[in-house]
Amino acid sequence: MLKTGYAPGMVSGAFFLVSQKIAIPMYEQFIELTNQIFWEGYAEQLAQENPARFQFELNDFMNTYQF
Repeated sequence: MLKTGYAPGMVSGAFFLVSQKIAIPMYEQFIELTNQIFWEGYAEQLAQENPARFQFELNDFMNTYQF
């Protein structure tokens, strides 16, 4: 079952398909991790300034850490 939607706290311009129950928690973990590595608000800024790069990084994170 495929659903489309936005995760809580998702910034405008960032969109993804939720195909598994872990997609939203993975998105939240990605936001938390990037904010810890760089600075608070980094993920939101990246999504606004460079949506393609944000989506690339999110996809890479999900492909790498999803089991």
